[in-house]
Amino acid sequence: QLTSLDKSKQWYQRRVRGSLSELKQLKSLWVNYNQLHGLPASLEFCESLEGLYAHGNQIEFLSTALCRIPKLAYLGVGRNNIKFLPENIGQLVNLKEAWLNDNHIRHIPESLFELINLKVLWMSHNQLTSLDKRVGHLSNLTDLSVSRNRLTTIPPQLANCTNLRVLQLNENKLVALPKSLSALHSLEELWLNGNAVKEIPEGLYMLSNMRKPV
Repeated sequence: QLTSLDKSKQWYQRRVRGSLSELKQLKSLWVNYNQLHGLPASLEFCESLEGLYAHGNQIEFLSTALCRIPKLAYLGVGRNNIKFLPENIGQLVNLKEAWLNDNHIRHIPESLFELINLKVLWMSHNQLTSLDKRVGHLSNLTDLSVSRNRLTTIPPQLANCTNLRVLQLNENKLVALPKSLSALHSLEELWLNGNAVKEIPEGLYMLSNMRKPV
């Protein structure tokens, strides 16, 4: 049984689309750079799928069926035309890494903040204007990028993500940071350039693990 399939740059939609539902043992699927406008609903029948990578296509939305893939742990759909995420994305209870960068996403569904196993959330270069306070529920998060968006504030609850090592906030519209971020004792990198932050909380300078200076 096939467990890994790489159809990147191979006009995947024309060649494989109809047979996906038969790939019950498939664990990893790469369909990067194929000019796809969407992902087939038959993916939900790939019950063993753990990694789905569809970077650099022309995908405009993710179907609710995608969120019914029970074992999906790695989702890579950066550099597409996605405008919104499915409201049931919280069903991906095993999701560890979500690469959603370089799209047109304006809003993060509430259910995403229920993904307690999520470690990497990459949402740089989208159109976010706010970051929900529920982000603090992602207690296992180690890497968060919301750079190159339109954020004007950062919720104090982000400090509850005590496992954060990388935090990219650069190139937004921030003018201040919550003092609570000084509680991020695992933080190694904090990116702030391209904002108008006038004062950085003193405690951030004291974080012992910081490799990239504030």
